Parts: sequence; structure tokens; C-alpha cells
Amino acid sequence: MDKPKRLKEQLDEFDAANKKVKFTFGTLVVTGWCVFLIIIATFTQIDFSHYMPGTLDPMKGSLLTIKHYSYIPQIPVILFIAALIGKRFGIASVVIYILLGLTVFPIFALGGGITYLFQYSFGYIIAYIPAIFVTAFILQNQFTYGRIAKATFFGVLTIHIIGIFYLILMAIIYKDPFSNVLGWISMQSGIKIIYDYIFGFLAILLAKPVRYILWVSMA
Repeated sequence: MDKPKRLKEQLDEFDAANKKVKFTFGTLVVTGWCVFLIIIATFTQIDFSHYMPGTLDPMKGSLLTIKHYSYIPQIPVILFIAALIGKRFGIASVVIYILLGLTVFPIFALGGGITYLFQYSFGYIIAYIPAIFVTAFILQNQFTYGRIAKATFFGVLTIHIIGIFYLILMAIIYKDPFSNVLGWISMQSGIKIIYDYIFGFLAILLAKPVRYILWVSMA
């Protein structure tokens, strides 16, 4: 039996048994790589255009309009990490990212430092921790389309619900008008939820072959 096939069988057996990944130098390196991946995603902007339902254009006679959107892929990366290395090391990656941003480096979208705790959008970052747990828990290393769809749905929903509640809390503390709050919620959790689900689903799909590659490289 050739080595790649044997390693694949070992990985399948490992997944079927739902064993915990042990703390090794290899897992430490992968955890650090995941922290770096979150940072890269924070400062990555994907610009794309597509058609979407709109009002009737009297000139063209069409109900479709072109939507231009700039997307930051942080949430898909979080779901990817959850599927890649599971709850313990996934949460460790996020915690390290948050601690670095609050104490050492300006690696959040709007900078860093302890005062970032009072940013309206910080709740979305905190929500990465329970989202990792929920996503990995639902997947249980079983990458069926049904589980991936369910894990993506609840992972994305967890982040946006916690993010919205934190945003409202900050608005109450700062006594901001309700109209402003609705605008911020629409910006952070409006149509973006749809994109988060689509790209999150694809990110989890990608995680399975990447896990195999990592397994081979560390074997």
C-alpha cells in the first residue's frame, strides 16, 4: 500500500473515531498559521459584482440590477479553521488573535489596543469563539453536505447574533440614536449574512482536503 493511501485511511479512521488532536509541535505550528490566516483575512477585501432583484428599469425593461460588493472574508476563515483543527485549537487560535490585538499589535480592522473593547464591532470578534465551538461540534469531522450546511448556518448565525447584541450594548452605553443603530446593524449584518453563508459553506468544503494535506505533511 502506498503511503498517501495509507495516510488517507488513517485520517478516515481518526475522523470516524472522533479522536482529540494531541498537542504537538505540529499542532502548535498549525494553530499559529491559523492566527496568521485570521489576520490576513481581516485586511483582505474581495470586490465582486453580480445581478440581484431590483426595481424595474424603464430603459432596459429588467427587474435585475448589478450589485457591487466589497467583502471581508473573516467569517468564512473562522469556519474554515473550525473545520480544519476543531474546537480546542480553533478556539486557541481565536483567543491568541484577540489577545494580540488587544495588547500588542493593531491587527483588528480599525486598529487595536485595550480600548478596542468599546468598538461597536468588537462583539463580532468575540463571537468567533462560540462560533468555532458550534461549527466544530455540529461537524464532528463528518463532512456531509447536510452537516456542512447546518454547521455553516449556525456558525454564521452565532457570530451575527452576538455581534448585534454587543453593538446594541455599545449604542446604549454611548446613548446613540436608534436610527444609527439600525444603520450599523444593516451594514454589519444585512446582506452580508448571505455572503457569509455562501463563502462559509465553501470554506468548510475546502477544509477537508486541506486537513488531508496537513496530515500528510506532518506524518
